[in-house]
Amino acid sequence: VPLFSSPAKQWSNAKVELGLIASVFGEREARDVAADAEKTYNMIFVETGLIATTRRAYVTEQEQRKSSMPMGGGVYSTVAITNNYLDTIAAMIYVSILRVRMMFGWLPFVFPFLLGVISEGYSRRKIKYSEFGEYGATVFTGAIHLGVILLMLPVFYTLAPFPITPLFIPVWILAAGVPIVIAISNANQVLPR
Repeated sequence: VPLFSSPAKQWSNAKVELGLIASVFGEREARDVAADAEKTYNMIFVETGLIATTRRAYVTEQEQRKSSMPMGGGVYSTVAITNNYLDTIAAMIYVSILRVRMMFGWLPFVFPFLLGVISEGYSRRKIKYSEFGEYGATVFTGAIHLGVILLMLPVFYTLAPFPITPLFIPVWILAAGVPIVIAISNANQVLPR
């Protein structure tokens, strides 16, 4: 993504995403999320010297012109791509931190739902056992596979190169609840009876 995007586009994505957060949760929450993301970004990347280290690989405009005279225009293009890549990575990391902060912000709200989902699956399993019902091994396997796919969505959410509404998290949790219930209710030998 950093090769095909620009720092301006990624910072614009961050701004749009903060606007989406403000529209869902209000201005105060958007400011808090932005402040937390900035603090975390500075703590991990600026204060540790990681940004300063990557800045050493950054080539100034003057150095680009000097190197392009004896080496040709290809060097100028390559250096421009490298500089763009470094700046875009920095912006994408900030957006990822912003999204991770949003995910943690949703935890107190979705945790009770997840407990309910697990209880629902276990209750269905107990009912099935008391009625001498069949456990569906194929259904269990399909639910586990769907669960794994759904568990990968937050990774894509944090790395997506475009703005995503913060309402993605509860929708994702609702969708993930379905395979959890199905898997627990059809777990034959995995769970105690």
